[in-house]
Amino acid sequence: MKPVSWDGETLSEAMRAIGDSLDPEQATRLLCEAVVPRMADAAAVYLDGGAQHRIDPRGRLPARWAEDDGQIKPALTADGTLVVPLRAYGKAIGCAVLARERERTPFDDADVQVAGQLGVPAALTIFHGRLHRQQLETVETLQRGMRPGRPPELPGLEIAFRYQPAVARVGGDWFDVIPLPGSRVALVVGDVMGHGLDAAAIMGQLRTAVQTLASLDLPAEQVLHSLDEMAQRLAAQTITTCVYCVYDPVLRRCTIASAGHLPPILVASDGKAEVLAPPSCAPIGLGRTPFETMEIAVQDGSMLVLYTDGLVEERGEDILLGVERLRRRLSEGEPIEDLADSLIPDGHGDDVTLLAIRFKGIPSQDVAQWMLEPQVTTPGRVRGLVSRTLESWGLHHLVSSAQLLASELVTNAVRTTPRPITVRLLRTDVLLCEVSDDDHRMPVLREPGGLDEDGRGLYLVSQLAARWGTSRVAGGKTVWFALAI
Repeated sequence: MKPVSWDGETLSEAMRAIGDSLDPEQATRLLCEAVVPRMADAAAVYLDGGAQHRIDPRGRLPARWAEDDGQIKPALTADGTLVVPLRAYGKAIGCAVLARERERTPFDDADVQVAGQLGVPAALTIFHGRLHRQQLETVETLQRGMRPGRPPELPGLEIAFRYQPAVARVGGDWFDVIPLPGSRVALVVGDVMGHGLDAAAIMGQLRTAVQTLASLDLPAEQVLHSLDEMAQRLAAQTITTCVYCVYDPVLRRCTIASAGHLPPILVASDGKAEVLAPPSCAPIGLGRTPFETMEIAVQDGSMLVLYTDGLVEERGEDILLGVERLRRRLSEGEPIEDLADSLIPDGHGDDVTLLAIRFKGIPSQDVAQWMLEPQVTTPGRVRGLVSRTLESWGLHHLVSSAQLLASELVTNAVRTTPRPITVRLLRTDVLLCEVSDDDHRMPVLREPGGLDEDGRGLYLVSQLAARWGTSRVAGGKTVWFALAI
């Protein structure tokens, strides 16, 4: 059987189709289909030694091919086999192997030339496809490393979250749940404009910045202002939307600041869903933008839903229609985890981030608070208050430690302010003690020397407490410690 000859137009069309392939798999398939049965009875493309694609009705070609360390050269073998190297930019990619049955005319130099020409676009497509996948894997690895894992278990909250990257690209979505002093919590969802490595890298930097700013316990509007200044230094022409919320489970209030982000949705305990309208502020990265907040009361059992545009955006549709569709969906009253599962679409063209928080609050019987005059007898009085409270809570084993540490913090406060101080105890998964005063000077931890009379209190707290810290608050500061229950 004589092989069909190639004319210039047919060869050009085959090369164009292979070169226009969307991925290496399609390129190898089109190469095999171009030569079988026109010039061969069987064909296979081998990458990394294994057959990527094969058309071999009689099983003449092996599943693997020894590539001789990538140094494959065009070769006509005695058994009617033609081996064609696939190279791109001087780099070995693999090889194509063509075979003819004995009844057909053996391969000749013209066949070698045609097969070599068909192999050029295939090799280039395979090379660029592999390079794109490596870059995508790098970005995805980077993004996975910067995205948070499961948020911590926190008192007064039930949290459900979902993140789904775009089908063919990664972007700059992120979320965070950050514990704050006083059992408060910061809830963050942000979206860096664009996709790829740049967006993922900026996202990681901004997320780290938010965590740092939150740890300073700055007001929500100040967090966004500082983030805006940082974004301008990170990259020109980068725009980021972000919503930053602070929930207080004792006061049952939530403060919300939004930088150009889609509005949060609040679902009341009776199931009624409302699209909130925090003050309209520009996205982060534009500069010189004042940020404002709104404060709302949140009942126990209510739920706040934060999200990115990938959850509600439909091509050719006003995005507010998608927000309204989400609001109606949230009114159906599903359990929070089931709801999160049902809201995430399959195979979306953009990143999708969802953070849903069911508020539970901290029961009033688990909170004790006193305002005391700063007198010499105040530390002793605090020891008595702490003892009686912990006894009533069934925390007898913590009385001595809590008395000691609370009196040390109160002693420091008495020395620094002439105005009333506030002491608060909270029983959650830990015992939390907070001492607040109107002195803005933050205490400094240092190890006292053998003859030092001052500085031992805070050092003692740092050694005996499970955790401790300080934070600036409106009108002064709070020093706190936590003991494991």
